[in-house]
Amino acid sequence: MKIQLAIVHYFNPAGGGRHGSLSPDPAPRAAALRQVILQLHRLFGRRAGSLNHMQRRLDPVNDGGTELSINICVTGKEHLLGELADLQAAGAFRAVACEPSEPKHLGFCCHRVLKEQHNSYDYSCYLEDDILITDADFFLKLQQFNRSFGNNYLLQPNRIETSEDLKHLNRFYIDGDYNPAASAAYRQSMAERLCFEHLGRPIRFSQPLNTHSGCFFLNRTQANSYFTSPHWQEEDVSFHSPLESAATLGVMKQFQIMKPALDNGRFLTVEHAGRNFMGLLTPVPAEAG
Repeated sequence: MKIQLAIVHYFNPAGGGRHGSLSPDPAPRAAALRQVILQLHRLFGRRAGSLNHMQRRLDPVNDGGTELSINICVTGKEHLLGELADLQAAGAFRAVACEPSEPKHLGFCCHRVLKEQHNSYDYSCYLEDDILITDADFFLKLQQFNRSFGNNYLLQPNRIETSEDLKHLNRFYIDGDYNPAASAAYRQSMAERLCFEHLGRPIRFSQPLNTHSGCFFLNRTQANSYFTSPHWQEEDVSFHSPLESAATLGVMKQFQIMKPALDNGRFLTVEHAGRNFMGLLTPVPAEAG
């Protein structure tokens, strides 16, 4: 398998602090992006080895790793790639200098990067710079879904935040119902209830009112469909804001977005590196859950 990713990365400490990319403290944002990059290589990178105790040597292992191409899209000097110079020197990612019409449109530049070589990859992926994949079977699950239900459906992961102290919720699903009118024109599969068996358990999928996940993952057929449509280059920002629009609106126009139903929500997740959404509500004690 060959996977290309375009990660939108922006940091401006003078921006007012509403988002992590505008915080006066760069450390959490740099740490989050570092973990995003490292985790992609840990889970999906090709290099693997086994310690041969008898011979005191490293034996190479082919355990199904893939070819990764990670592109970090930045504009001007408003980024933290200097904090990741060691990873860049090691070839962990490629920095792509972009010139968006305005900084908030940087995410749309990621689409142009992905389009350049989408026919050469099995998956073309968009990620915000604080989205962490933690499941080694992530792409295998996507394959299983599309083989079962076809490529008109785009399976999006449930985005979660997790507890750091175990005093409150272990998993907090952060993309609950929000402004259904923003996606109403594109949601044509609300009555669909898809299900397949995975490891002996039924896994259900449905179309959510909130289609946003801060990322998308297109297989080769879907990427070809998307990048030959007009949607990928429209720079339509009508879905909440330019940030959400770049991650969701174009693919929502092209595909019917589905997510795992929350009663089996762990089937496919990505983790939001911050705790921004947990801070919106008084945390629910674990014993009350």
